[in-house]
Amino acid sequence: MSINGIFGSALSGLSVSQTALSTISNNIANMNTTGYAREVVNQQAQVSGSQLSGVDVADIQRITDQFLNAQVLSAQGAASQAGVQNDTYTQLNAFLGSPGSGSSISSQLDNVFSALSSASLAPTSLPNQQAAVNSFGNLASTISNLSNSIQGLRTNVDQQISGSIATVNTLINQIYTLNTQISAANSTTTPPNGLMDQRDAALQQLSQYIGVRSQPGPNGQLIVSTQDGVTLVGSSYGQLSYTSSNGVGSYPPIQLAMIDPATGQSVGSTTALDPHLSSGKLQGFIDMRDGALAQLGQELGNFAQTTANAFNAQSNANTSYPAPASLTGRDTGLVSSDAMNFTGNTTLAITDANGNLVHRIDINFTTGQMSVDGGANMGFGGTISDFLSTLNGAFGSSGSGSFANGALTLAATGGNGIAVQDTTSPPSSRGGSSFAQFFGLNDIFRTSGQPITATGMSTSDAGNFAAGGVISLALKDTTGQIVKTASVTLNGTETIGSIISALNSAFGGAATFSLGASGTLTQSLGSNYANDSLSVSQDTTSRGDTGMSFTELFNVGPDQQAALASGFSVNPALTNTPQDIPFAQANLSGATVGSTVITAGDARGLTALQNVATNQQSFAKAGALTAQTTSLGSYASALYQDIATRSSSAQSANTQTSDLLTAAQTQQSSVSGVNLDQELTNMMSYQQAYSAAARALQTADALYTTLLQIQ
Repeated sequence: MSINGIFGSALSGLSVSQTALSTISNNIANMNTTGYAREVVNQQAQVSGSQLSGVDVADIQRITDQFLNAQVLSAQGAASQAGVQNDTYTQLNAFLGSPGSGSSISSQLDNVFSALSSASLAPTSLPNQQAAVNSFGNLASTISNLSNSIQGLRTNVDQQISGSIATVNTLINQIYTLNTQISAANSTTTPPNGLMDQRDAALQQLSQYIGVRSQPGPNGQLIVSTQDGVTLVGSSYGQLSYTSSNGVGSYPPIQLAMIDPATGQSVGSTTALDPHLSSGKLQGFIDMRDGALAQLGQELGNFAQTTANAFNAQSNANTSYPAPASLTGRDTGLVSSDAMNFTGNTTLAITDANGNLVHRIDINFTTGQMSVDGGANMGFGGTISDFLSTLNGAFGSSGSGSFANGALTLAATGGNGIAVQDTTSPPSSRGGSSFAQFFGLNDIFRTSGQPITATGMSTSDAGNFAAGGVISLALKDTTGQIVKTASVTLNGTETIGSIISALNSAFGGAATFSLGASGTLTQSLGSNYANDSLSVSQDTTSRGDTGMSFTELFNVGPDQQAALASGFSVNPALTNTPQDIPFAQANLSGATVGSTVITAGDARGLTALQNVATNQQSFAKAGALTAQTTSLGSYASALYQDIATRSSSAQSANTQTSDLLTAAQTQQSSVSGVNLDQELTNMMSYQQAYSAAARALQTADALYTTLLQIQ
């Protein structure tokens, strides 16, 4: 080899060693940088013609493993999804209170029966009456506050979905931009390793929100898609859009549009992304909003509805001593032109301050007749208006009845009180509820919406809904994707039956509604939609002066059931006048004017209210809880157990997925991460190589000097 050859080889060795030392320096500097993949210098022999002429850098290689990278992406998505769910359950458990704590529903229910037990010793004692009303109020507030907290969580989760969209769009755009830069850099001699590190970091951040996978594209690019293959980054890039909804149950899907980078405009049709979210925060948010939280709301609404009906059925069979001056019912959703549709018998009693009978009006709904104080029968028409017209004539100057905004009011005059009691042969009934219970004349609890689903209406009844109202319903599959919609606009002339028929036609067999003999609206799903759920997207209908919509009137959709708990409260009449709490029972059998029909100290009504604690109640299927016949306390315990089970599962899933993510990241780091000991060893090796090349260069220089000195 010539001296020039020695110079060339030595210089190439110096250059390669310098490049290697620079690479090692970068590795050490970035050993704690997230997403950094260590680099190694690959060397190759430098050949000139057929002769070796030193050494050269073949490339600077990023050390990555595609399989391990995919494992980390998958684990990151699962861990983020589980983390969202666990965090939400943590917030939820803070609202619940443990079953044994004073703030739980079970404890408040126990307090109700404890207060009733104490009141039984002196049922006319105002402090005892006030304590009982307070205990009912505390139970109602606990249920209502919990319901509102659950809905607040749903709203918060929905807002987090909306807030996450901007982050996802930024990451998708960043990956696309880096793809473009990497592709351009690959056409030069400079390896775009830093850009690739940035892209991998952005991809891992994206996997926290959406379950993604990647595959190599042309010229160093990455094609990014959802786990089931919906493209997010390719020759174009995706852009997500979502409008957060304030309406319960009407949450729209996340939409994905592909953007042409040349124009910035969307190309092709948009895609609902929800069914393609296999993991990540977005999937976790949707699971909680539309799954667990929605189901818990339904379970709580079911408990509120059954609790209200159980206590109200008994309280409406009771009265107070003395009887209250007036009884005002709830909004039934009925208008004065609606048919009474009652059968059986009931009695209205006007009593004085000592519980003595002043007047009695016996009503036979089956025959459409009533009589005053055992006198001649008076016939009444079939509508609520007709009934009240005859009733007011029967009252004369002793009382009055009125009906407005869906609520019936009965009042006594002259300082007297009014009580309602059914006879036993047969008792009054509209859809299975007594006259007093159906109108809620002596309720203890009030709910938002209709607690009595058996409306007593028939298909021939006039709809009485204002023209222009729109009912929009949707069927959603298990992923939350809307698979079928139905919308009906009312013209104001429909019957209840024709509205139901219009909904059935709009659904085309996917869902079918029918009105039972008791006036309960039931639904059935077609065979292709058996696992779907029905939700109310919009209902702007309004019935007469009640303001009640069609779906409120018939409790359509699971969110109507959940809403029953949101406004759960004690009847304002009892809050304002606790001495009107119905602890007594009127004794009207064979009673005539002047007879004592309500006595001081009568606790029969109170005892009957106490028995509600152990009475078996029929609970419909709601959320994850099956239809069952059990006590109120047992159902409350089942509700808490359902949440405890879900919370425990979420916590276990969070721990497990976090462990799997840590394991995947450790494996990835063992390949791609920087090992300081190894880098220091390599540094020493290249330092020695650099020194050796420098020594060779010195030797060649000495040879040149010697040659120049030869004369």
